[in-house]
Amino acid sequence: MSEVNVTSTSTDKNYISKIKSGKHEFTVDEPIDKGGLDTAAKPSELLGAALASCTSITLQMYMNHKEFPYKKVEVDVNYYLITTEPITFHRHVIIEGDFDEKQQTRLLKVANSCPIHKILDKGHEIETTIEFI
Repeated sequence: MSEVNVTSTSTDKNYISKIKSGKHEFTVDEPIDKGGLDTAAKPSELLGAALASCTSITLQMYMNHKEFPYKKVEVDVNYYLITTEPITFHRHVIIEGDFDEKQQTRLLKVANSCPIHKILDKGHEIETTIEFI
């Protein structure tokens, strides 16, 4: 188990947040039709980005470990953000390389074993505290 700590700080521009995660910083925004300036990905897109990138990285790690030659891994994630029911994530993985049927079956299992997939595949609880200063 590893702890994840991410901080979002508002800016002087509507809905633009500065995100800090470890030594990394990036910006999140909302589209213009939601009152933002559309200068960066919106929070719901980061959810898809987490699944897509985790899948790609997990597959690359496995193929590197097994010394499977490949040229590229591309992962496309699509979903409708519905807050009243479970979300179905449609994930399409393209791996450029020559794989036999056994390897292809194994790579599908590997894609489904990425940590973000495992997290999204379970029910979750969010505990919230709020502080006013």
